[in-house]
Amino acid sequence: MNFPEVLNKLPLDKMSAPQIGAMKDVFDSAFNFYKIKQEEETKRAEIEKSLLELTVKQALKRNTKLYKVKDKSNEITENLAFFAISVGNISVNDKKIPSVVLDYFILNNKFRNYKCDPDKYTLSIELFREILSIINELSNQIGIRYIILEPLRKEEKLVKFYKEFGFDFIPKNINWMYLDIQQLN
Repeated sequence: MNFPEVLNKLPLDKMSAPQIGAMKDVFDSAFNFYKIKQEEETKRAEIEKSLLELTVKQALKRNTKLYKVKDKSNEITENLAFFAISVGNISVNDKKIPSVVLDYFILNNKFRNYKCDPDKYTLSIELFREILSIINELSNQIGIRYIILEPLRKEEKLVKFYKEFGFDFIPKNINWMYLDIQQLN
């Protein structure tokens, strides 16, 4: 498999009836992104489905940009991941600083540990590096300073993953993490 191609998934204008019908497949695929072995994983899949539905609604209102990730070699026809980014702010010393918000990020469980060519990092790492690259490029065009995100239920493995990229919890905020975009250069 080649490096995944990031494609815009959703038109951000009014959707026709066939487009709305097609959204069922997107919601179902988000649910199927998890290996459902235990009740807890079923709950997690339901939470992800709800988050995706909310993200789609926000995308249709033009409040976030939703992407799906596909394998550009077409060896794998399933969706590999979804992510959404928007613009928000972070308070630093009582000043609001423009930031990019990673609103949503989910990988298909089947491919989470898949090793990508050429450097054999996992799909999770490769995709997140690509998301950071997109955000860094945006920061060169518009005035944004930080990347902020909220790890789902502050799960230990998610927090660890983001910390490996340099994220830390926002002081006085136990739910949100941030990264100074200048660290990406």
